[in-house]
Amino acid sequence: MNPALRPEPGHAPQGGRSASGARFAMREQTRRQHEATEAAFAGYDLSRADHYRAFLTAHAAALPGIELAATGRGWKGFAPRLPLLADDLAALGAWLPAPMVTAELSDAGVWGAQYVLEGSKLGGRLLAKSVPDDAPATYLTPADTMSADWQDFCAGFEEAASAATPEWLDEAGTAAIECFQLFRRAATAVAEDLR
Repeated sequence: MNPALRPEPGHAPQGGRSASGARFAMREQTRRQHEATEAAFAGYDLSRADHYRAFLTAHAAALPGIELAATGRGWKGFAPRLPLLADDLAALGAWLPAPMVTAELSDAGVWGAQYVLEGSKLGGRLLAKSVPDDAPATYLTPADTMSADWQDFCAGFEEAASAATPEWLDEAGTAAIECFQLFRRAATAVAEDLR
């Protein structure tokens, strides 16, 4: 299981009400791709130096194109994490890999991509606990504002969805699915070198 790509922890509806809203519709729309991506990263043991380096390399192959397309658009609080990832790889004596080609993102698609990337920070918090204390982990280490940032993103996502056409959520979901697939392809390709 790779919580680094988990859009959000399990949500238990309050007061017995069913989950509703754009964020929960997005979670359902992307669930299968999300689970498949987690499975692709399941073989990475972050307590091992070679596996941790490979994990970061896979993320570094998938992340640049998505972040470039999503920066300066969508949620105003979005901040790229590629510099943190590059610093961690450099500290491990590894180069940034060539970035994978990504599709252009529509305005709705930007929100879908940011949903995946912002949600991955929640999982990164859990994964950082598996990384040895002497290993660089700025990419996975959460900012002090992470929980508040996630809530702010979710509020922005709901607002953007409510102001858009009915097709907006499908378009955002398609982009989120493509992001999961990109990370999964990177995980699978890099894992071949671990065998």
